[in-house]
Amino acid sequence: MADSLHVAMFTDFHPDTLGGVQTAQRALCDGLRRLGHRVTVFCPPAPGSTTPDGDTVLLRTTRFTMSNGLPVALPTRANRRLVDTAFAARGPVDIVHALTTYGCGIAGARAARRHGVPVVQTMQSRDDLVIEKYSTAPLPAALTMRLLHGWFVPLDRRPTAVGDGRVARLAWRPLIAQAQAADRVVVPTAHFARRLTDRGVDRPIHVVSNGIDDALLDRVRDVPATGSAPDAPLRVLWCGRLSTEKRPLEAIEVIRRVDNATLDVYGSGPLTADARAAVADAELSRRVQLHGEVDQAACLHAMRTHDLLLLTSDCDTQGMVLLEAVAMGLPILYCDPELAETVPVTGGIRASDPSVESFTDTLRSIADERERLHAARAALAAHADDPRQSRHIDRVLAVYTAALTASAGPSRRS
Repeated sequence: MADSLHVAMFTDFHPDTLGGVQTAQRALCDGLRRLGHRVTVFCPPAPGSTTPDGDTVLLRTTRFTMSNGLPVALPTRANRRLVDTAFAARGPVDIVHALTTYGCGIAGARAARRHGVPVVQTMQSRDDLVIEKYSTAPLPAALTMRLLHGWFVPLDRRPTAVGDGRVARLAWRPLIAQAQAADRVVVPTAHFARRLTDRGVDRPIHVVSNGIDDALLDRVRDVPATGSAPDAPLRVLWCGRLSTEKRPLEAIEVIRRVDNATLDVYGSGPLTADARAAVADAELSRRVQLHGEVDQAACLHAMRTHDLLLLTSDCDTQGMVLLEAVAMGLPILYCDPELAETVPVTGGIRASDPSVESFTDTLRSIADERERLHAARAALAAHADDPRQSRHIDRVLAVYTAALTASAGPSRRS
């Protein structure tokens, strides 16, 4: 591999917006740049005004927005010209890394083929679960996504049948097509790699965890970890986007049922008004605080002063908030058994199922038996540095090397 690479990174989320995907991509970019590599990010603009960045190329957007309110960029002719002009003006690009599977991710894969460079595709969204379980109209949503994605990235094979229902099959098809359009695929967990393989993806798949910026971790760890007193209410933390699939309203309901606990909610989203109403209707203002949108550093600081992270989502592939809790030594209450791959053994406590009743019973038992949290903190201490981006960046570079080596060979798959 060359001493210094120029990586063209394509993402549907501007680096200045908030979210788990964005924090992971910022850490990846910073990690590559610290090692002397050049990264140019291609993405939609952020809502509102942002400081111009010479390493970011803004693509044109449609009048539509995503469910999170962020703008949508499609692989149109205008954006193709923007990408090609940037590739020509900024010097040769060695590799394209698409971090998402929507419009900008598609644009990245197509640009790589036009310019004859390998493309690495990161896959980590469980669109099948989100659409099937939480969309107001699952079948139309899955069908629209499948048709729109298929217009740009056709799939020349029928996905392997693994018992999925119609909605799930339609939702998986864009993910499979995007993976098949890449030279190498990166996923954060082994369980997601198995799901792709089971559905017929035959590109090389590499399991590489997301990471947290090292410098940020070093700064926030200056704050001492302080939990609640044994006779005080359990201090519970919820971090994430206030959207249906993240289940913040369920978290508030759990706290309503557990008298000996308080809840701090960090995040914003389409359910913000509903969350405020839930707090007001249940007269929980003394025990539930909604802090709104904050940056990653604020979430990490909060993790040092709470007893437990409450993760109500049941459709995450890995979840940055899990990595953050591990790094901060904050025990985790969760429900999805597949997340046990990310949560260190005995560092978390799993509810028996995603129901409010199961979370309530488990949280009550934790509030009554605080020694379980002491054991979890001790288990997490041994893994505090595992989420550092520096622990994973060499594996990302190894994927780049493999893709570049294969592309230099006598034949190349298209």
